Amino acid sequence: MPNVKTAQRRPLKFNSLDDIVADAQAVTSGPHRVSGNWTAAQNIWHIAQTLEMSNHGFNFTVPLPMKLAGRLLKLLGRHTKPFTPGIKPPAKVAHAFAPPADISLPLALAKLHDEVDYAKAHGMKHPSPLFGPLSHDAWIQTHCRHAELHHSFIHPTPS
Repeated sequence: MPNVKTAQRRPLKFNSLDDIVADAQAVTSGPHRVSGNWTAAQNIWHIAQTLEMSNHGFNFTVPLPMKLAGRLLKLLGRHTKPFTPGIKPPAKVAHAFAPPADISLPLALAKLHDEVDYAKAHGMKHPSPLFGPLSHDAWIQTHCRHAELHHSFIHPTPS
């Protein structure tokens, strides 16, 4: 397994949910490779899954020490700063966001489209188990930083 802390990554900066979708489509529309531990489909599905939970609610909580640390990070504005690769969440949290091993790229892209469309139509109103309540705009920035991390491991390759 590659070490995601030292793996090659693409520099990315997303400003909107549409930027996330556009990059997912562009980088996977032709030959591509990954430098992390997940396939392109798994990375994209994972981003869509986090959007789904902020759209419809989270089915887990985080331990109190993690929640307190998350609230401090939110106060410091870290939820809208670039995410660091290689963070190991508690098992139940990791399980809630773990992509299926056999997820197909078309299904992952469709899920991403659906969740972005829902977020744009209805707003993201559910509190983060880690950061607590977030405005819709703060959710967008948090998802942009998260997607920058995961998409950075997907690289287009010459055909």
